[in-house]
Amino acid sequence: MNSRNALLVAIIVLASGAAQVAKAPTAVVESQPTLTTYLLVDRWHAGIVLKRSEIPEGVLPERRDFPDAEYLEFGWGEWDFYQTVDFKLWQALKALFVPSRSVLHVVGFSGAVVGYAPYREVLEFRLNQESFGRLVAYIDESFARRGPGAVAPLGPGLYGDSRFYPAQGRFHLLNTCNTWAARALHAAGYPLSSPIIANALLSQARPFSISHEVQPAGP
Repeated sequence: MNSRNALLVAIIVLASGAAQVAKAPTAVVESQPTLTTYLLVDRWHAGIVLKRSEIPEGVLPERRDFPDAEYLEFGWGEWDFYQTVDFKLWQALKALFVPSRSVLHVVGFSGAVVGYAPYREVLEFRLNQESFGRLVAYIDESFARRGPGAVAPLGPGLYGDSRFYPAQGRFHLLNTCNTWAARALHAAGYPLSSPIIANALLSQARPFSISHEVQPAGP
């Protein structure tokens, strides 16, 4: 994502007080917190990163599209706006005010999580098997599949080794990439509500992270 989203950001900020509150989560189980997930956040967009080798068998079959990746980043967004490189005003307005189809953006990469993409802040969380399994199941269920097996990608993604996939859910002003990421962590047991802007997501998630890194925001 880049500065073409400035209008989208401005309107979301104005509407931030209208975010819905999620139901109370199941508490994170503290025993054996051995699996790691990351929350990546820039000025307006959030993504979830999983280590590919830690994803249980039987879920996220799309990971086979990235056989050489050490990590997979997942981001959710509006169908047209997310897949368009050049900013278009009408797409930004439709994304905000007309409930629209959604896509998942999946990126495969290796090496350090911090610094691989221009995110402002990277938060690390340590989970046990049960909590991690719920988080992975939430992401798995976000893919719009018509049958067993992986759904075919729609096309190449925005950067690196990445692809877009059809997703479940309708994108609109009160259901954004940030609420999607917050619900992923909520599924793992963290008591997050449903923030629609990145700063609100960060303020809720930071107290539960075991570490976080800040780097210059992307363009």
